[in-house]
Amino acid sequence: VWELLYWRAPGRSALALVGALGTLGCLARFSAVSVGAYGALAVLGITLPLRLHRAALRALRRHPPEHPCRAQLEGAVGLSPEEQQRWARRLARHLTAATRTLARLFFVHSLPESL
Repeated sequence: VWELLYWRAPGRSALALVGALGTLGCLARFSAVSVGAYGALAVLGITLPLRLHRAALRALRRHPPEHPCRAQLEGAVGLSPEEQQRWARRLARHLTAATRTLARLFFVHSLPESL
């Protein structure tokens, strides 16, 4: 993340910036559900042809060099137990604060704040 923020890899940083600005622009115009659905569809539209290409090469008995998403599939995903507990506590604090704020707003604790 720090490499992207400090532009140590300009190509990747520019791609991240364009993606973030595009997402924010779409969220300004469309609902979050719509943007999420179309984003997922775009990812599927990129990965599905890669997978079909690999299956076609296998059907023609030509062995592809390797799976296009191999690094992501073999990468270690997970947190240590200490990090899990820290993130769970942090999430619980945020959810509690959000619930209190929403309850205060919807139950009209303060009229100007609710308006």
